[in-house]
Amino acid sequence: MTGIDTKATVRTVLTLVVVIFFIAGAGSVLAQEQRVTADGNPDIEVYVPENTFTPGEATELTLLLDNDGELTRGQETDRDLVTTARSVVVDVDADEAPITVNSNQRSIGTLTEDESQETEFRIDVPDDAEPGTYEIDIEIDYSFTDRVRQGESITDQNQRSRSITKTVEIEIDDQARFRIEDVNSTLRVGEDGEITGNVTNIGEQDATNAEVQFPTESDNLDPLETAVAVGDIPAGESASFRIPIEASSEAEAVRKRFDLPVSYRDENGIRAEDDDPDFQADIAPKRDEFSVEAVDQTVTAGSSTQLELEVTNNRDQTLTDIEAKLFTDSPLDSDDNEAFIGSLEPDESATVILDLSADAGATAKTYPVTVDFRYDDDRGRSQLSDSYRLPIEVQPAEDGGVPGWILGIGLVALAGLGYAWYRRQ
Repeated sequence: MTGIDTKATVRTVLTLVVVIFFIAGAGSVLAQEQRVTADGNPDIEVYVPENTFTPGEATELTLLLDNDGELTRGQETDRDLVTTARSVVVDVDADEAPITVNSNQRSIGTLTEDESQETEFRIDVPDDAEPGTYEIDIEIDYSFTDRVRQGESITDQNQRSRSITKTVEIEIDDQARFRIEDVNSTLRVGEDGEITGNVTNIGEQDATNAEVQFPTESDNLDPLETAVAVGDIPAGESASFRIPIEASSEAEAVRKRFDLPVSYRDENGIRAEDDDPDFQADIAPKRDEFSVEAVDQTVTAGSSTQLELEVTNNRDQTLTDIEAKLFTDSPLDSDDNEAFIGSLEPDESATVILDLSADAGATAKTYPVTVDFRYDDDRGRSQLSDSYRLPIEVQPAEDGGVPGWILGIGLVALAGLGYAWYRRQ
């Protein structure tokens, strides 16, 4: 009996040990599964990088959102679990400011602590907006996780949503600002021209030492001056400007928009700039340098004539050292095919005389000749014009078309025959 009792006692003890270890292990696992790993929340702030606007402009209101979240419990490695804002939606309430918001609410997705997010709203500032500092409300909706309980096999997350309102300030200033008016363009493909107009100060402050700046990156347009001083422009006053520009032969005859920033000194003598002014101007189609008209466009077969050409300057500048040259093809020819004109002012005309002849056997019909001109423009640059094509009418020779020299030979022959007959008589 004693042996049996001893074995029973040993089994009982071993069973108790196993139960104790199982309970201890289960309690450890349960404690591990129920530990809190992170508590916290996002903390969003809003900034306006550029908060100064001027009356009359249409522009962008840029908002910068920054998340400086808070971890109230847990390890730093789990921080982003409870500080990240998700499904972030931003809206602007500008009822207290003299601006009109033209954009709907914006969604920026996820906002972490690692990177700020920008979003833009289109706004209009009325011409009559009063200068001053104004507050606008920025409404932000987002969701986040404020608590995470995480074990080896269990994850418990507490989801929340939140709506907050942040207030930012914008400024409507009263500095000088400008509008381009009364624009006139003489630009034409392949020619020098100019753009003129008035720059008007529609701001509340006077501008001194103002200067308009024409862009240099315009395709096929080469401004001969990129910055033109226009002087002082008091508030409400205007100043005229003139910008000389060369349009290349590759330019397009279209209406173009140009920016024309205005640089000036404000009332404190500080150099400032208004980048907003712009205007539109036309580029006219290419035109001939000259108009050429033949005074008499006929020549008789087997004879020569003087071809008179009336040459008119079509350009808006004086052209000098004008050399005319005539080009012909058989049956037309010229023994003296060059002429010279010293100068022609705009719309001025001159007559040049060139030699022109037609072969004796030329068929009576119309033939083409061409004439071109080499000249110097008002900047002293040598230019070659396009070729001008003129019709020349070849008329038949008189008396059925027998040339005079043949008639002369015939008369001599007849005289010889008459003399021989007389001698025989």
